[in-house]
Amino acid sequence: MKPHRILSFLFLFITGILNAQTNFKAGYIINSNNDTIKGEIDYRGDELMAETCRFRLHETAEEIKYSPSDIVAYRFNDSKYFIAKELNRKKVFLEFLIKGKINMYYVRDKNGDHYFIEKEGTAIVEIPYETGIKYIDEAPYFYTSTKHIGLLNYYMQDAPELLPRIAQFGKPEHDNLIKLAKDYHTLMCKDTACIIFEKPLPLLQIKLEFVNGAINFTDNVDSKIQLQCGVLMHLWLPRTNEKLYLRTGQLFFQLKTQDGEFIVNKIPVQVEYMYPKGNVRPVFAYGVNFLNFSYQSTAFMAGVNINLQKSIALGLYYDIDFNPNKFCSFFPQSFLSQSVLVGFQVKL
Repeated sequence: MKPHRILSFLFLFITGILNAQTNFKAGYIINSNNDTIKGEIDYRGDELMAETCRFRLHETAEEIKYSPSDIVAYRFNDSKYFIAKELNRKKVFLEFLIKGKINMYYVRDKNGDHYFIEKEGTAIVEIPYETGIKYIDEAPYFYTSTKHIGLLNYYMQDAPELLPRIAQFGKPEHDNLIKLAKDYHTLMCKDTACIIFEKPLPLLQIKLEFVNGAINFTDNVDSKIQLQCGVLMHLWLPRTNEKLYLRTGQLFFQLKTQDGEFIVNKIPVQVEYMYPKGNVRPVFAYGVNFLNFSYQSTAFMAGVNINLQKSIALGLYYDIDFNPNKFCSFFPQSFLSQSVLVGFQVKL
């Protein structure tokens, strides 16, 4: 089968997986009577989880969809907690980031990320922040708003120790808002601790993968199909992006050409995308491969990652190498090789 036909098939196959993807995790809902019902909740993207809670009991596969008008809250065990709140006359599920003397919330919609602050005796208020370009004397200037600094100052004016830090506060995000609210709570309340609902992610996670497969060259080789093996390493910075990895490692295969027979050392350096949810996860990668440290090819990979256990997975991959464009090695010029790999992946 030609490479472009294989790629077309893979894209259609992976698109089907994405559309059917579910990822139920242990959790519970709190209904309108304040009863806690344990079961499983479908872990989706932030925008979807702000609108719908897809819940099922442990004993049945039947799903129940709850809107923010149907239940008070829902939570994944020891992780994200969503609470129904009314904003602009519409109820949504806000992610409850931290509960204390000051509460912080988050929601994502089609317009982007939004953060909210709440203090006893005051209404919930969005923390304003925007960036853009404005023109002064017909010259464009990039700007970032500072309204969020004034709002944080107002809510935390009884903690003057924090005001210099707030004056330097950048873009509101999960980490910096949680840390600020935690420090404020510690100053204001010595007796009880605040509650941070989601466990912090590790700074770095490494997955090692032992792979075997075959590689096919179409030109300038005597034997067009060769066996290859090696070790791949997937480096993940989950606090930066939960879907992107650095894919690298070392692969070996024997190549027979008109000039002789030799071992090829192949080192991939690629950006890898993995769908973050489900037991069967589509994977893509793009970057370069270094062959014997002397030749650089443009590389593309598509495949699936299948979870077998909590720290063990099976990988199925289709890789294509291209001769690089002479002007930029990240753009393909002509077809070089294709390969199929099967990997056994272990999370360290």
